[in-house]
Amino acid sequence: MFQKKINLIQRIFLDVKKEDKVDIFILLLISLFVYLIPKTDVDYLSNKSTKSLKGLLALLIIFHHISQKVTTGENFSNFEYMGRYIVALFFFLSGYGLYFQYSNNANYMKNFLRKRLVRIFIPFYVFIVIYVIYRATLGEVINVDFFLSFWKDHNNIIYNGWFINSIIVLYVIFYISFVRNNSKISFYTLIGLTLVYIFWKAYQDHGDWEYVSIMAFLLGIFWMKNRGLIEKCIEKNYFIFLVLFSVLIYIFHHYEVIMKNIGITNKYVYYGIVGNICTMIFVVYFLLLTNKLNFSNKYLDFLGDISFEIYMIHGLVMHYFGKFFVSSYVNDVLYTIVVFFVSIVSAYYIKKLIIIIEKNIMKAV
Repeated sequence: MFQKKINLIQRIFLDVKKEDKVDIFILLLISLFVYLIPKTDVDYLSNKSTKSLKGLLALLIIFHHISQKVTTGENFSNFEYMGRYIVALFFFLSGYGLYFQYSNNANYMKNFLRKRLVRIFIPFYVFIVIYVIYRATLGEVINVDFFLSFWKDHNNIIYNGWFINSIIVLYVIFYISFVRNNSKISFYTLIGLTLVYIFWKAYQDHGDWEYVSIMAFLLGIFWMKNRGLIEKCIEKNYFIFLVLFSVLIYIFHHYEVIMKNIGITNKYVYYGIVGNICTMIFVVYFLLLTNKLNFSNKYLDFLGDISFEIYMIHGLVMHYFGKFFVSSYVNDVLYTIVVFFVSIVSAYYIKKLIIIIEKNIMKAV
């Protein structure tokens, strides 16, 4: 019995080393470096800081999706596994921002759904029109069956657009939970409905990337509600937390290998619970780093203003230019530069168009 356990541990260790893309020593060195640098006076979760962070995340999500398309270079492959972590940070910021506004505005829930969903649906429909036109140019037949196919296949007309579907559902869950009061029942409702949504996605055989980061939304709300207490605890034990979460990231990053070896493959546990714990651990570690680091600058601020539009349009840009670049080291670099440039320029002008449409709709209403 004891020998079996030893063999299991050895097998897990070998499998982890085989797939290792996160080095524990690198993580610990990063943690030590951050610990030694002086803390800035900038609030790491202020509007300015989070706007810059969204700009950075928009760039990283493009790198992630490009890494799935190109075939050369270790530099690209390093971004392959980062998607779930990047999206988890977006979910965290959404949850944190919602509860921050809810806590500081007594009338925030009044017309919440109308105000929030309008802010999403207007740009969403603009992008649907753009994608319909693009896909029509590819020879696809645009009819009722075309749109119904996305519902049947758990897909979205917008490339990588599943995130928007999830955000809309989470807004509705937040509204249902807090529309009447801010109590323990509200939080139990929030957690319960979010878990139901995660397990529903697993049951419907959605891709695991669609629900493996959703709990970070809950983490954002929890962090905002208890921020003073959390930061007081972190300040007292900052180095311990850095080391602890460095180790936890390394372990949980390999949770798929570990769980397969111990025979747990149930997707509800595998992705629904453990996968979400993994992404939340990353979010906490990232927050520990940003507590000392200041990402704010005018370039990331600019990208932060159009981060939603970048996220929505870059899939189309990748698809279009992917037809002209045969993967090679030089072409992969050129393809990356073109995708970044065209995505950012397109996002900037689409944002301007959306603002004009929103103003006209508001005047009409």
